[in-house]
Amino acid sequence: MDQLHAMRVFVAVADSGHFAQASERLGTSRTMASKLVMDLEAHLGQRLLHRTTRKVSLTELGAAYLERCRDILAALEEAEREITAQASEPVGRLRVTAPMSFGASHVAPQIAVYTARHPRVSVDLVLNDRLVDLVDEGYDLAIRIGRLADSSLVAKRIGVTRLIVCASPAYLAAHGRPKTPADLAQHECLLYSYATAGAVWTFSGVSGEESVRVGGRVACNNGDAICAMAIAGLGVVAQPDFIVARHLQSGALEQVLAAYTDRVTGIYAIHPSHRHVPLKLRRFIDQLATAFGDIAQ
Repeated sequence: MDQLHAMRVFVAVADSGHFAQASERLGTSRTMASKLVMDLEAHLGQRLLHRTTRKVSLTELGAAYLERCRDILAALEEAEREITAQASEPVGRLRVTAPMSFGASHVAPQIAVYTARHPRVSVDLVLNDRLVDLVDEGYDLAIRIGRLADSSLVAKRIGVTRLIVCASPAYLAAHGRPKTPADLAQHECLLYSYATAGAVWTFSGVSGEESVRVGGRVACNNGDAICAMAIAGLGVVAQPDFIVARHLQSGALEQVLAAYTDRVTGIYAIHPSHRHVPLKLRRFIDQLATAFGDIAQ
């Protein structure tokens, strides 16, 4: 027995007082309508309708069950309307996590644009340089920069950025300017705690790819803080262009190893694998890809 269908038939019969009228309204036969209500009564173990040759009426239990059926069917219809609405218009709450520096400078302005376009969506943005677990922590989307670990998550590249090696004029005056990547092994380097490659920095030069293991006394989990320490003369940094660009322009930092190709790394939108990606999420990812597609190109 299709219980929901049987409930719909029962409500129609109770409203009309006749099996014939209810079956005509539902586009089914009187015999089928009668059978479905009888099956429902057998399933419940209770009589729901008094039947006569002229009409039907509700039993006491039938009247109570009718109200519950109305509530259940109304809730189902409302759920279907919500799902249909979300298929044509972004609706609901979107939970997004992004790295602190990039999230504040680039993602936050895009959320302002997105919410203006889609007033029925609310956004919860959490800035965190830690690698969060999207599924366990209940996020719809994560913005990640750098090499991705293999996982069941879905990743779409929405832009690229370049890692630029630089230091303050004061540091370079005191310690000299590195001329090759290998020279960095003799310098104080400021390390990013969450770097997937750890303390290994990789470059591309005329001789191909070259990697060097760097070291230093200070590590930090935030790029802006690392830049602040570099500006103070603490050491050499390798940070994304969206963090260091304004400091290079002001002269607070100077690029080093410019003869070597800056390391290009991807900016990705990551989300759990779903058969049907919600429209609110698809629209946001598309907007980010359009906005960030020319970063560092």
